[in-house]
Amino acid sequence: MSIRSEQLVPAIRAKMIKILVEKYSYSKRKASQILRVSPAAVTHYMSGRRGRLLKLLEDPRASKLISESVENIISKGGKISEAELYELALTISSILEEDKKGRIKYGLEQAKTKLIRTLRERAQAEHEAAEKFMETASKIDNEITRMIFRQIASDSIKHADILMSTISILERGEDVKIEVPEKNILQSLLDKEEIAHVHSLDEVKSYLPHKLLKVLIESVEADERKHARILGSLIELAEEES
Repeated sequence: MSIRSEQLVPAIRAKMIKILVEKYSYSKRKASQILRVSPAAVTHYMSGRRGRLLKLLEDPRASKLISESVENIISKGGKISEAELYELALTISSILEEDKKGRIKYGLEQAKTKLIRTLRERAQAEHEAAEKFMETASKIDNEITRMIFRQIASDSIKHADILMSTISILERGEDVKIEVPEKNILQSLLDKEEIAHVHSLDEVKSYLPHKLLKVLIESVEADERKHARILGSLIELAEEES
């Protein structure tokens, strides 16, 4: 939430009073004259009943500005006007807002770095898994088992490619813009997928001589369902852009 300059005025007064009384040993009465407030108000400020935003003024740049303002007042033996006080509050408000944006930006960069590191580690794991499965497949004589291991390796390579592409986009810091084909083209492709699903493989699975063959057929069906979901999402994007 942004801090308005007028909200900072009581805190600045409180900070100035503490400096005058504690650092320069001014009486509360003298401090009240410089800040143009009543002695009772000074007591309130010193007790912490006013200036609730005092903690914000612990910012090094804000604190330095206030200290310099107090020193300037003392050197001139004068008082601080309301206009000067509000000008100081405006300057400090800008500093605090700038620091806040900097912290948010830093926090976002930290999160982005962590995200990229996680994706990179996963991509590396997928590559290593693919190599291991391909190596294992090359040592297997059985055609069915070899096919299963090669399929897993192929999937791991695809996963790694997707992750690396995502990392590339994040590192470039570009706005993600996805161009999709026209809705009628996507719908035609989805229709073909649905026609393929009409020929269900459930009956086929019951006649397969080995459970591993059944696993392979089920993986084909799972891929088809995934394709349909992806096409459905692309159609939604095409509708939003039209």
